[in-house]
Parts: sequence; structure tokens; C-alpha cells
Amino acid sequence: MKMGILFNHLNFVKMKKFKLLIPMMVFVMAIGMAFASIPDGVSTGWINLNGVPTQLDNQPCTGTGNDCRVTFKDDPDGHVYSVYTDGTLTMPIKSSSADPYIIAIMP
Repeated sequence: MKMGILFNHLNFVKMKKFKLLIPMMVFVMAIGMAFASIPDGVSTGWINLNGVPTQLDNQPCTGTGNDCRVTFKDDPDGHVYSVYTDGTLTMPIKSSSADPYIIAIMP
């Protein structure tokens, strides 16, 4: 009989600690997820590089009016690429300049 009381006490102590840890773990995970997500409206832009959707490191275009285009400084042929909002390459990003933006490093 005393063994049953001892097991109940140990189970109670263990569950009490476990119930305290769960909210703390949820809180830590929520903070981590807040820093892991990308805010809405932040897009780096995508180009069609030799038939492969490639994401740019930063957003070169701002404004409205013209379709955004980029060229790479190191490209000997001087190819000009249209910049899109996502990897499906269907919606072009707009730019205030008709000239292509020059990017220093090719992805």
C-alpha cells in the first residue's frame, strides 16, 4: 500500500514539473518562429537564369511603371533578365527606371 502512495507522489511531482516546462517551451518556440519568418512585402526577386528560377540576394527595383530588369556586371554577354515576384516567374516586379539595374555578383 505504501508503494502506491510513493508512486502517486512521484508521478505528481514529475507532472508538476512537466506542466511548468510546456508553456516555457511554447514561449521559446514562439520567439524563435518570430525571427525565422519573412515579413509580408519583403521579396528579393527572382530571375530566369538559363531556364532555372533563381532568387536574387536583394531587391534591386523600387517604384512603379516599368518592368524591373537586371544585368550582371561580370556577364561578358550583358544578358538582361526580367525580375519576378516569386519562383513561378509569372508576375514581374515594377520599377521606376526603364534601364536595367546592374548587379555586381552573378548568383
